[in-house]
Amino acid sequence: MQKSILCISALLLALSACVTPKIHNTLVAEHESAKSALISAEKKVLSLNGKLEESEGGIVALRAQISDLRNDSLQNGKTLTILKFKYTQLSDAYDLLTSKNSSYMADKAKETKKLLEQLEQSQSELFDKEDELNKLSNSLDAKKQELEERSARVTELETIINKKDSIVTALKQSISKALIGLEGDGITIEQSNGKVYISLEEDLLFASGKYEVNSDGIAALNKLATALASQKDLEILVEGHTDSIPLRGKGMVKDNWDLSVMRATNVVKVLLKTPTLNPLQLTAAGRAEFVPIESNKTSDGRSANRRIEMILSPNLDDLFELLEE
Repeated sequence: MQKSILCISALLLALSACVTPKIHNTLVAEHESAKSALISAEKKVLSLNGKLEESEGGIVALRAQISDLRNDSLQNGKTLTILKFKYTQLSDAYDLLTSKNSSYMADKAKETKKLLEQLEQSQSELFDKEDELNKLSNSLDAKKQELEERSARVTELETIINKKDSIVTALKQSISKALIGLEGDGITIEQSNGKVYISLEEDLLFASGKYEVNSDGIAALNKLATALASQKDLEILVEGHTDSIPLRGKGMVKDNWDLSVMRATNVVKVLLKTPTLNPLQLTAAGRAEFVPIESNKTSDGRSANRRIEMILSPNLDDLFELLEE
């Protein structure tokens, strides 16, 4: 480039020797302009060379980046392929798990539904049992109260019975005391089943086959009536008994039935001669030969069977009233 400028300058000098000043000036101006343009062009070339070198360096860097990117893209492609494969595996596994889970959830739902039904049934049965238990508890309370009431009644009954037994015992002692000297001589006194049994033999009261009370019998009965008169809560049953030998009588007494009734009736009449003895306490009954205490096959047995029995029972009206409550 500098050589060209020198050549041009030399040419201009040579021409300036044979050209006019106007032309010379023109040429000089052109030369300067060309020189300036040349310098400017050189600067541009230098600038372009620098940019070119910079661009070439950028291109190299870009090529290196492209190479790296290609390598990265290849690696990423491999990674993507692996990831796609793994995704496919995971997707298949997920679908399998989803299918199994759906089946498992369906089974669990059925099992849960069955358990809920069993639970509801158990709760219903439990409520029924609770209702039944409440009813049983209420019934138990009622039974307990009833038992307590019955226990109180039993206690009251025992008190009454004990009182009656005490009365009967005292009565036996009172009668035995009143009949001192007679007991064992045609009269026996026993206490059994809450009652006092007084047995009077035929010989003490009557002649054989007769129903009128003799004097010894009247004396004994008067003593007995005096002892009984103070006992206002007694029921006195007078029974006539005979042996099994048939009675062939005439008039009012025709058989053993008549004889047993008439004897019991006459004993009651003698007892009632004691004015303090209440007639309502007395009952006369005939049993004929049908309630023997000994065998009628012997003379002694038949003698024992011919008797008057007086059964003294405490009045149990208050006891019966309590039982009926």
